[in-house]
Amino acid sequence: MDTSNPSEVLHESQLTPMQWLILVLGALVSMVEGFDIVVIAYAAPAISADWGLSAEKMGLVLSAGVLGMTLGAMFLSWIADRYGRRIAVSGSLLVAGLATGAIIFASSVWELIALRAVAGLALGLLVASLTPLMGEFSPLRHRMLIISILVAAASAGAVAGGLITAAFISSHGWQAIFLYAGIITLILAVLIQLLVPESIAFTIKRHPEIALEKVNRTLSYIGQATVTHIPPVSDTVKTESASVTSLLTAGRRQATLLSWSAFFTGFVVVYFISSWMPQVLSNSGLTQEKAIQATAAIPLGSIIGTMLMGYLGQRIPINKLIAGGFVFGTACIFLVGSMSNDLGQIPYSLILTMLFFIGISLMGAFSNLYNIVMVIYPAQIRSTGLGWAAGLGRAGAVISPILAGLLMGLGVSMPVLFTLFAVPALAAAACVWMIEPKELP
Repeated sequence: MDTSNPSEVLHESQLTPMQWLILVLGALVSMVEGFDIVVIAYAAPAISADWGLSAEKMGLVLSAGVLGMTLGAMFLSWIADRYGRRIAVSGSLLVAGLATGAIIFASSVWELIALRAVAGLALGLLVASLTPLMGEFSPLRHRMLIISILVAAASAGAVAGGLITAAFISSHGWQAIFLYAGIITLILAVLIQLLVPESIAFTIKRHPEIALEKVNRTLSYIGQATVTHIPPVSDTVKTESASVTSLLTAGRRQATLLSWSAFFTGFVVVYFISSWMPQVLSNSGLTQEKAIQATAAIPLGSIIGTMLMGYLGQRIPINKLIAGGFVFGTACIFLVGSMSNDLGQIPYSLILTMLFFIGISLMGAFSNLYNIVMVIYPAQIRSTGLGWAAGLGRAGAVISPILAGLLMGLGVSMPVLFTLFAVPALAAAACVWMIEPKELP
C-alpha cells in the first residue's frame, strides 16, 4: 500500500501484465464506444437513400442517440456507483450491442429511432462507468496519462470506424455495418465480465466490511502484492447515496458547478468546430474533398493533444494545462475566423496546420476534462459525477449547431461567428482554472 497516499492500494507505479490486459480491453471498449456513437452519422446518407427519408426524419434519427446518451449519463450513472463498475460496463455493452445489431431488423424510421435511443442510453452509462473502472485499475503515477489514452481511443475508434464504413458500406450494405458493430460490442461485453474484476476502490468504499478478502483476491489476480489491511472508511462514505445531491454538498458544490460549466461551454465550442468546419471551408472556396480532408486534421490533433496533456499532467497541475489548452485553442479559432473570408487564397498546408493545432489544444483540453472529474470526486460517487458533468455538458452540444445555424441565417459574418464561439472556450478555461485538482471529501 502506498503510505504517502493511504487511499491507494495499488502500487503507485507498477503495471502488471494482467493490468495491461485490463487496460487494453478498456481501450478497445473505448474505441468501439467511439464508433458506436458516430456509426449512424456515417450510415445516414445510405439510410436516407434506401428508405427515402426526409432531412427532418433523418435528423430525428441522429438526435435520438445523442439524447439517449445525455439521459443515460445523467440518470443511469448511479448504477456504477451502487452496483459496481464492471457490471455497469459489461451490462451497458450488452444492451448497446443488442440494440445496435437489432437495427438490421428495423423496418421503419420509428423503430430505428427507438433502437438508437436505447443504444444511446447504454452508451451514456458506459461513458460514466468505463473511465472510473480503468482509472481505478491504473497506478496513481500514470493514471492521468492512461485516462487520456482511453479518451483518445474513442476518437481513434470514430476515425477508424469511418474508414471501415466507407470501405464496406457499398459492398455489404449499411445494415451489415450495424450487425458487425453489434457483434463486436457483445464480444467485448463478455470479455469484460469474464476477465476484469470489480474495481478495488469501489469495493473498499462500498463494502469495507468484507473488502479485505475481495481486495486481496483481486490483487492476486492482477499480480500485485496483497495487503494486511485496507484504508479506513467512515460510515458516511459507506452510506452516501450515488445521486446528484451528493455532488452538491457544501464542500463539493463549487467544484461541481464549475465542472458542469466547463463541460457545457466546452461542448458548445467543440461541436461548433466539428459540425460547421467542413461547411465553412467549402464556403470559403475549398473543394469539398479538401474541406473534408482539412477537417480530419482536427481529430488527429485531438488524439495527440489528449495524450500529450495526460502525459504532462503527471508533472504539471492538470487544471492549468487544460486552461492553457483552451486559451491557445481560442487564439487558433480567432485566427481561422479572421482568415475565413480568404481561406481560398491561403496555402492549404497552413490551413491544415491551423486546424491541427486546434485539435491539439482545444480538443485535447476538452478531452482531459474527464481527468478533472476523476480527480475531484471520491470513488463512491465518481461515476455519478462524471455522468452528470458529461450529460449536462451535452446540452451545449445540442444548442451549439442550432445557434450557429441561426446566426448564419441572420447574416453574421464568419469572422464574427468564430469570435463569438471563441468566448465559450475562454469561459471553459476560466472554470477549469478555478477547480483545484484534488479529491473532495
